Amino acid sequence: MSLSPRDLLRRGLLGGLGYGVAIATVHLITGIGLIVALGMPPLTGFALQAVAMEIVLGVALGVLLCPLFALSEKLPQGPESSLGLWLHPAALTLVWIGMERWVAVDPSKLQMWIAPSIAGFVVYAIGRKLWQRSARGTVGAAIAIQAVALIVPVVAHAMTSKSAAPPDLADAPEGAPDILMIVMDTVRAQSASAYGYERDTTPVLEQLAAEGVIFEDANSPATWSLPAHAALFTGTFPSWNNAHGETRLLDDRLPTMAEELARSGWETRCFSANPHISDAFGLTRGFMANDKAWQSGAGGRGFSFIYRWIDVLGLGGAIDKGGGMVVGNVDAWMERRQGDRPAFVFVNFLEAHFPFHQLPDDYLYAYQQRPIAELREAGQVAFGVQFGRQLTDAEYDQVHQPLVDMYDGGVKYTDYLVGRVIDAWRRAGRLDNTIVVVLGDHGEVMGEHRAFGHVTPVSEEDLRVPLVIRYPEAIPAGSKVAQPVSTVGTLATIMELAGLKAPPIVQVGNLLPGIDGEEVGKPILAERFEEEMLAARFAPGTSNGEGPLVNPHGRYRTLRWGQFKLVKHSTEGDFLYNLVDDPGEMNDLAQSDPGMVVRMNDRLDDWKQKLGLPELDASIDAPRQDPANLSDAEKEALCALGYMECD
Repeated sequence: MSLSPRDLLRRGLLGGLGYGVAIATVHLITGIGLIVALGMPPLTGFALQAVAMEIVLGVALGVLLCPLFALSEKLPQGPESSLGLWLHPAALTLVWIGMERWVAVDPSKLQMWIAPSIAGFVVYAIGRKLWQRSARGTVGAAIAIQAVALIVPVVAHAMTSKSAAPPDLADAPEGAPDILMIVMDTVRAQSASAYGYERDTTPVLEQLAAEGVIFEDANSPATWSLPAHAALFTGTFPSWNNAHGETRLLDDRLPTMAEELARSGWETRCFSANPHISDAFGLTRGFMANDKAWQSGAGGRGFSFIYRWIDVLGLGGAIDKGGGMVVGNVDAWMERRQGDRPAFVFVNFLEAHFPFHQLPDDYLYAYQQRPIAELREAGQVAFGVQFGRQLTDAEYDQVHQPLVDMYDGGVKYTDYLVGRVIDAWRRAGRLDNTIVVVLGDHGEVMGEHRAFGHVTPVSEEDLRVPLVIRYPEAIPAGSKVAQPVSTVGTLATIMELAGLKAPPIVQVGNLLPGIDGEEVGKPILAERFEEEMLAARFAPGTSNGEGPLVNPHGRYRTLRWGQFKLVKHSTEGDFLYNLVDDPGEMNDLAQSDPGMVVRMNDRLDDWKQKLGLPELDASIDAPRQDPANLSDAEKEALCALGYMECD
């Protein structure tokens, strides 16, 4: 008997619903596993939306393919045969594989875009067998599995997050200033017009520099957000505070800037769409309030199949990476703020970060007018390169300029948002009694060394960042510091401007005497530890680009001294660059100038001894701030701060 249109529609709807639930469950469990493995905070709302959209997509495809049930009637086994019943889910699987391939992060890795659909088919098959025994039980099991998957990261976060209640507020010093620290995440100095870039990307930063001091050669101690922020918040290098790719956590025995300021009477607040700035990594200790704008998931859409597909179809993609929400949260707090108590406000803007096309149109098209489909594709290629994709020459030539144009738009949008925050203080009449610090946490490689992104590279594009400080009370307008400095000195600088003493454990001191020509901001070190899950995506012998500075495997430590930069790799040895003669770091001098390599290593050894830094290949089983590893002075400092019990 022929199936009626109603029967076809019903079967297509139920089959699509079943497969949609199955594939959504596979993606959910995979995503949750990644979140837990990386120690990321839970993104429950973001995940729920993804599940709902995949189920809806499954239903739509199931209905679209429902004529296959009529086709199965013509098979010898009949409409109720096993072959006929499996024709529809098999077709769904093939269609889904095609969609996964369309938006694959790295099409060369077949398992990345084939495995989820095959796994979805297997889950569907199991579910259908269970359905035949108990439809109600099958529905209950599906709901239970997804509920457990959603709960797991919440429980893991609660068990491992390092959130500590700030101390009771003391009375702040009379007339104490606000402290506003804004991180332009992923913004490199060479793409900022404040640093001479030909495009007008940072007019707000230029104005702040004209009213304060610009550090013309500021250097990050790390290549990505977690270790860079841990260094900013503690005034210590990654190998000492142990917050990096191999630990992913700032130990709770090390004092943070927010804790110090809260103890001294400042109200402390954090506004960020970057999930690394969260309790999950120990970076928000000391903040009395955290807006958690990252929970929207706007910055993580590129990691999810369904969100990448929604973007391709142009169905309501995110207009930015959370920056608009962050500014709105800051404005709302400033409007309801009462009293004269000073505040330490930390703000992170993620807008220069990938996915690069995820910007308001005014900024996406600030420097180019390419079709959005071309921009999405270029951004997806860059995303894949950072996770193991190897570009051909033709692909590199095709995506390089579009990526630069989009990145520059992201820098410009970040600068605009910085201006919005500054305006909030100006409207409140508080700006001139506010220490304003605007800087990059790390930079971004945009085709140099044939690489894209950050985390992996230790080249100057990833390490050299903007740094501007405005505080009319103590900083002459239009000041400049030309000598290279480390941004690790930001903590000591802020504390001393606020009339406080920096914790004795800080490893780089106050940067402001550099205005008067004193040597400051030393040592200029950067460290990159291996991010195991990232490195595993690169096949043996491949890297994110070309040359010795973009190896995803092993550890790096770099030292700048004068015009030279020493790069040490844990297995590949030493490399040497003259940044004056060779700013692009294309000519390794280690073999031609071995004497300078020796002198640079001697200087590095001196700093390691002075700061108590471990060897590059040292075990990190024990925290560096463990009492057994601290000097007497460091122990006394931590005792005085209440972070250690002392006799």
